[in-house]
Amino acid sequence: MPGPLAAAGTAVISGAGRGFGAALATVLAAEQWTVYGIVRPGSAPATGASGRVRYLEWDIARSCPEDVSRVLADACIDVVVNNAAVGSSQKTLSSVDSGSLAQLLDNNVAGAVRVTQASLAGLLRPGPGSRRPLVVNVSSRLGSAALQGEGAFAGFGTSYGYRLSKAALNMLTLSLHEEFGAELDAWSVHPGALKTGMGRAGASKEPATAARELLHEFTERRGGSPRFFELGSSASLPW
Repeated sequence: MPGPLAAAGTAVISGAGRGFGAALATVLAAEQWTVYGIVRPGSAPATGASGRVRYLEWDIARSCPEDVSRVLADACIDVVVNNAAVGSSQKTLSSVDSGSLAQLLDNNVAGAVRVTQASLAGLLRPGPGSRRPLVVNVSSRLGSAALQGEGAFAGFGTSYGYRLSKAALNMLTLSLHEEFGAELDAWSVHPGALKTGMGRAGASKEPATAARELLHEFTERRGGSPRFFELGSSASLPW
């Protein structure tokens, strides 16, 4: 059973240019973490929070650029947070465009696979103390097949692409645990209804609040692996 992180570590965060990813980068940097923030080409902020955030330009719907690959391969990485995602408004079967759906899944799911692949050597590199690396997939309770099967979200009007991609991220979490469970932990997290560009109407939770909650989970490291849970309450969610 892994112990809590005793000190600040190194994190890789995709989608670090805005929303939850940007908030998490800021919160971790304030706690003296080293952060590699993956952002779309041309969208990197001028400077990272407290100078502790290094932005890496990478469209994760494509292969990892060589310069980014070298940086990540040389790092000793404690946590990877697969946060980057694009949304969809296609809420009925008749409105789903297969090409758009394929692009969404390529970004939201295959992108998370690419980021994890690029970070794997750094994750598995021996580090100080009882360090045990962690992969966090930012999912949603809407990706729970069990809850969807119970009709828990009937009438939510969520897009096909969003639900499919979050369910696939949960399976990625389980797959990582199956292959690497002896070497790292894998989590899926539901951050809550965040006030971001992709958030639902009426969302009330600030991204910085969710970021602090995730940092707390890093340091406490409760519940083992794999986990699917809600930030804030730490309540487990059914897969």
